[in-house]
Formats: sequence, structure tokens, C-alpha cells
Amino acid sequence: MKTVTCVVVAVAVLATTALAQTPTAVMPAKHSETAGEPTYEGRIEGDTIEECWTIPALPFFDTRNTCGFADDYDEACPYDSNWAPDVVYCYSPPYDMCVSISLCDSYYDTKVYVYEDEWTPGFPLACNDDNFDCVDPPVSYTSWLESVELSAGHTYYIVVDGYGGDCGDYVLAMDEIECTPPCDVICSGIPEGEPTCYDDYVDNYNGGCNSSGWSWSYIPVSPGPVCGESGVYDFGGSTYRDTDWYLISPYVYPCGDVPISITVEAEFGVLFGFVEGVPDCTAPAFYSYTTAAECTPITLTEYLPCVPIAIFVAPSSWDPAYTCGLEYSLTVEGYGDPTLVESMSWGRVKSLYR
Repeated sequence: MKTVTCVVVAVAVLATTALAQTPTAVMPAKHSETAGEPTYEGRIEGDTIEECWTIPALPFFDTRNTCGFADDYDEACPYDSNWAPDVVYCYSPPYDMCVSISLCDSYYDTKVYVYEDEWTPGFPLACNDDNFDCVDPPVSYTSWLESVELSAGHTYYIVVDGYGGDCGDYVLAMDEIECTPPCDVICSGIPEGEPTCYDDYVDNYNGGCNSSGWSWSYIPVSPGPVCGESGVYDFGGSTYRDTDWYLISPYVYPCGDVPISITVEAEFGVLFGFVEGVPDCTAPAFYSYTTAAECTPITLTEYLPCVPIAIFVAPSSWDPAYTCGLEYSLTVEGYGDPTLVESMSWGRVKSLYR
């Protein structure tokens, strides 16, 4: 939801920043861990797409150092990182396949991205800056594309890059993996009712503390789940998430001694949880939250305090692959009002409890 003025106030850094829409509000400040000064000594093998190192077959493993190379390419996923030197590998798969491309064991702040057949700046086939699923990396902020689909008859250019000028020793591992079925959430329930987002989208529908005017949806529990949409979009050159806020009240849920549970399954990596500090939005912060991978239903259960609470649902990252229109299912247990979902102001919500 595009905000006109900043309404999210940081109380607990981790909890509050996870609510925000823009990468600058939530991503950690990155720093050089093994930085080097790139030099330019003319075009050499591996320096550009035209001089790429050929990957003859999979599995493939290589370790080198980027510091002697030029800065020819860059992609934001979600960080811009101009002037970091990069190297390029190329691979032509003999048949359709899925691959893992890992820089997890590298020794500097890396980035990796892939082009299909040609350089398409701003539109890579896949891109990763930081993958926190890397197991025991030597330094923080290493990269890993866990699954990339490749097609026979095409050439793929794998660019090993760095963040903010960083360069150093990298370890590239590329393996064929089993392709996972496409994620498709089938939700039979009550529609969220929000329009599908798009680039330059201004959304005041259930944007909660991220929207102008603090709009909410009032969530039902019976007779079934809420079927929502979300995604990532561009607004004025910055990346935003569609964040959905569903307001519930202690007058409806049995706060204190009875648990309430929320279950979310989404076609994107999802962040969801209970937010307190609503509806006046002076100090919104997560009471508790969790994340889930694509098409992986996860349940969060809490004994909530007797104060107004919002249920928050949004993509867990600003990944451009999370295009607008991806679906999710939200189910709530322990909450007993069958009122239909509709977007409404807090004044309208309060009138329900008078």
C-alpha cells in the first residue's frame, strides 16, 4: 500500500520494520565484510557475456576472485549495488531442467543473477542478493538461487556480482535439481475484495497503518477462509508490497484465556501475524508473527491480550517474482463473528461494538 505520509512508528525494530512496505524500512544496513578495490586491466575471459566462462556440464563447481574484473552489470534484488566487479559464466542445457546456483560458501557480500540468451538489464530471469537459508556461510549476505528453470535451446548467463563495491573470493556451485510443481493455492471462501495491485498502484483498501486514512477489513471466521491477493509492485522507482490488515476486536474474540489461531497458505513467501497498537497506528508492532514458504500452510496460535488486534498478511520479501495477483488463503479459528468481509474505517468498525 502506498503511503502518503509515514504512519508506522518503530517501537520494536524487528517487529515494526517487518510491517513496512518499502525495502529501505526493513532490510538491514549492509556493510563490506571482505571488500576489495576493483581494477580494470582490459577485457579478459569471464569479464563479460561475450567473454563468459563456459560451464560444460553439471554438477559444476568453481572458485575464483572477482576483484580484478570490471563492473559491467547490476540488478536490484532488491538492492542496487553499482560499481561492484562481476564475472560471467554461460551454460546451454541439453534438455529442460531446474538448477540450483549457489554462492553460499563465498567470502564476501555477493549477488547472483541470470539472463536468458542476452543481457536484459532490469529484467533478469532470476536474481538473489541475500539468501538467509544458506547453512553456516563464511560471512553474512551470501547468495543462492535455490531453483531456476532452464530450457533446452537457450543459453544462460550467470553473473557473479557483489554488493556496494564488494569483491573477493567466491565459491560457485551449480547443480541440477528436481523441479517442484507450480504453486497453486485453491481457496474456496469469502473474497478479500481488494483490486489486484499494479505498478504505481495507490491502495487504501485494507492497508491498515500503511495506508492513507488507515483502512481495514473486518474479518469473518465463519463459514470459511478469506481468499486474498497480494504481490510486489513498483511505485515511483521504489518497490512496494501489498500489505493486508484485518482488524479484530476483544469484543468478538475470546481474549486472555482462550487461544486464537490463524493459518495462511500463499502462492508467495508470506509473512503474517498479530499486530497490536491499532487502530490509532501510533505504535503498531507485531505481538507475534511467522513466515512460510510458497504453498506451505503454517498456523500461528496465541493467547491475545484484550486490546484491538490486526491480522497482517504480506509477502515476506520484495522479490520481483512475487507479481501482483498471487493468491492466499487465510483461516481464523477461535473468533466468532460471521460478518462478511468489507473494507471499512475504524469509525465504522467501532460502531459494530456499540
